Amino acid sequence: MDSEKFEMTVQVADAAPPRDLRGPVESVEKQTRTRRLFTPAQLFSFSFMYFVTWQAMGTNMYFALVNGGPAAYLFNFILIAIGVLAQAACLAECASILPMAGAQYYWTFYFATPKYKLFLTWMQGWATWMGYVSCLASSLNNSAVVLKATIQIHYPDYENGGWHTTLMVMAALLFLTTVNVWFFRAVPWFELAAGLLNICFFFITVVVLWIMSPRNDPSFMLITSNVAGWDNFISWNVGMLTQVWMFIGFESVTHMGEEAKDATRSAPRAMFWSIVANQVLGLFMVITYIITMPPLEDMLNASNPFVYLVVTSTGSPAVATVIAAGVVITGFFCAMSVFSSTTRITWAWARDGGLPSLFGHVDSKTRVPQRAVLLTCTIVTLLSLLNIGADTYVALGAVTSLSSLAIYFSYAVVLSVILHARLTMGMPVSAWSTGRLGTPLNVFALVYTLYVMVWLPFPTAVPVTAVSMNYCGPIFLTVILGAVGAWVVWAGRHWAGPNQSVAKVVLERARES
Repeated sequence: MDSEKFEMTVQVADAAPPRDLRGPVESVEKQTRTRRLFTPAQLFSFSFMYFVTWQAMGTNMYFALVNGGPAAYLFNFILIAIGVLAQAACLAECASILPMAGAQYYWTFYFATPKYKLFLTWMQGWATWMGYVSCLASSLNNSAVVLKATIQIHYPDYENGGWHTTLMVMAALLFLTTVNVWFFRAVPWFELAAGLLNICFFFITVVVLWIMSPRNDPSFMLITSNVAGWDNFISWNVGMLTQVWMFIGFESVTHMGEEAKDATRSAPRAMFWSIVANQVLGLFMVITYIITMPPLEDMLNASNPFVYLVVTSTGSPAVATVIAAGVVITGFFCAMSVFSSTTRITWAWARDGGLPSLFGHVDSKTRVPQRAVLLTCTIVTLLSLLNIGADTYVALGAVTSLSSLAIYFSYAVVLSVILHARLTMGMPVSAWSTGRLGTPLNVFALVYTLYVMVWLPFPTAVPVTAVSMNYCGPIFLTVILGAVGAWVVWAGRHWAGPNQSVAKVVLERARES
């Protein structure tokens, strides 16, 4: 960031209330001494692995096929891809201006009007943090489900019990925590290697399915299905939520901005272009899945439609195991990206007073926010215990369903405040700029975000049962009421907002890198 751009950014920061300039120099140093390890290529790979869209569109295909069928599965992907690119273009500009670990709540604080900025930032911080924690739990849970389905290929009598999922999630968390606490220097290289491995597994899966599988007629892509009981319009929109979930937390790479080289350029570029890359691979794979899938009725009745597809289509348990194993491996590295991003938003939110300041500390030897890593591990471990004694994932699903609505709420808030900023004072100059397209893109992204939020709480099917119920609405409302209650009781009178001393140090270091 050149001096002129940096000065404009500081002017935005200086618009904050003077009471939030706090903290002795030693305290600020302890909260900001992370290493800038990620090169632009490694940061791109980190974001690329966060999505792994091509495999996630397979492992999560059931809900799209139930609501809308193959047609909705394909065309909703295209529609969501357009909306997400508009969101990403706008937030990439914010990431270029302020590449902070707190991301959304920092952007909200800097661009919101003085009257509402503290309250909006408080709500934003809680929604973003809770959304990421639940997203991590959901990601690990999904990987465990695919792993168990892979085991069942060769051991059909294997008991697919909930406690097995808990053990798998806990084992993954133990590894991820160990790496993030003591071997974090290796994470950028892990993610770079995983990105290459992801491409290899993509081509293996595509080639195997196109060579070995029977083909459906192209007209099969236009078939619609309404098994869930909604009318066609509602069914189509509820089916869309599968594709929405593919890109939840797309700004995750920005939470690593304080540990990236040339973050004002590398973070927004990694965010936007990794989304483009995943959308290209995802679209190609959705078409592949549709063309090679068995009859729709059989898919919907299978315990795991994706594993059923690869076993039935290839006719070889061994080949199906290789493909499923590739999905499990790439899913694990996706979880590594989600875990790292979640620990950083935990650290940032604690550093700025949203969580106990104990967790805002960075270890002097490892230069990693170890306490935030351990807190994240502990919370997700406790959530995974909800699977014990359960034949379904209703209890854990009730919590993890929060991720989509909470994070989309965070997008709605920040898109609203930066739209207001565009129309009043304008956006600061940055390395990533939407230029004259900024306002129309911002309007479109906000409208898209609000439209999706309408459908996120809808149940999967009617009549609504404990299994088909979508719990994200009630859980999200509980979180929001809790945040509002905390604001009324304490934060509204005592919380000073993001620590500006920390922000200025981080921006100075971003300038130097």
